[in-house]
Amino acid sequence: MGRTLTFQFEELPLVIEGGIEAGDVAGSAEIAYHGDGAWTIRSIALDGARRLVHAPRDIATAARTGRGLPAFARHSIMLDEGDPLYLRIYHRLEHEWHPRVQSAVIEQLADDRDTRADSRADRRRALRAL
Repeated sequence: MGRTLTFQFEELPLVIEGGIEAGDVAGSAEIAYHGDGAWTIRSIALDGARRLVHAPRDIATAARTGRGLPAFARHSIMLDEGDPLYLRIYHRLEHEWHPRVQSAVIEQLADDRDTRADSRADRRRALRAL
């Protein structure tokens, strides 16, 4: 599987009990896919944030210029395959969210086909120009 896409998820529930969802998370999964639409999850990352502390000088400058300062520094945190969170998210993506991931793969396959067709047309034009 040489082709991959990044599937972004938001509000993916870690727990579903009696139709009630809880523990929503946001992040991304690297999905490897085949031309026939088959796919597998290669990695999972969660969106993380660290609260920023700004120096008084920076706060004063921001106030004077009317520009806001970011409250958080955003980072993506990779999960280890054996991590219980990884396993829960993996299960959710492969089962309840399977149609969403499958749709993303189908869209990517269509984009891949369009790109290949454009590349072939560009090559033909370049050969004619010689």
